[in-house]
Amino acid sequence: MNKQICQNRNMKDEIIQFLEESIIGKTLFTDDVVYQLDNGKLEGVYSDKMVFSDLVKTENGFGFNMTTVTHELIYNVDEKGSRTSIAKDYTGTSVFRYGLAIRKSTNQLTGYMHCISTTVQNQTMEAVVCGIFDVQFDGKELKWQENQLLYRDNSTGDGSYKPVVFDAKVRFYLDKGKVVFEYLPTLWNINPETLAKSLSKDDYPAYVSKER
Repeated sequence: MNKQICQNRNMKDEIIQFLEESIIGKTLFTDDVVYQLDNGKLEGVYSDKMVFSDLVKTENGFGFNMTTVTHELIYNVDEKGSRTSIAKDYTGTSVFRYGLAIRKSTNQLTGYMHCISTTVQNQTMEAVVCGIFDVQFDGKELKWQENQLLYRDNSTGDGSYKPVVFDAKVRFYLDKGKVVFEYLPTLWNINPETLAKSLSKDDYPAYVSKER
């Protein structure tokens, strides 16, 4: 086994240890995050509680669940910028599964994330999968990038939906011994026929969840 393979397998083992000791079983909270959609016609407010669990070790990698208890309302906004009626209610509990493994061809750690169950009504995450790559761990923080496969739905101001893609940068780290989970999304418009992407004008803020 060459040096690079050993380094990547050691990193995998170190990540598993980090998850076991610092992440799994911890409860994190996301304070209200406000965002605008469809040129300001909609305004969303999101908060959640999340728990990481069910760590499983495999021959070449590992997997775990992220359970989120979310409160998310999207409001219609009038010409004065004031919220009026509720356009969408995405409140509920969801379970997401992460799976990562070292690829024998490249010795890189890659994987996926997808929703395996949810109580959210009219949810937009069914059969949506994000690929995980550029995994890095320096002993203190674990980070990677996520690219969404194909597209998912996003609300518009006329009550319908449009196809979009969410990519993200993800980071786990400890702040004074408390877990922090950081999710930095980038939203793309997508042509569903050609799958060509263009950067969306809707700009989502960072989602930062912290252990209290």
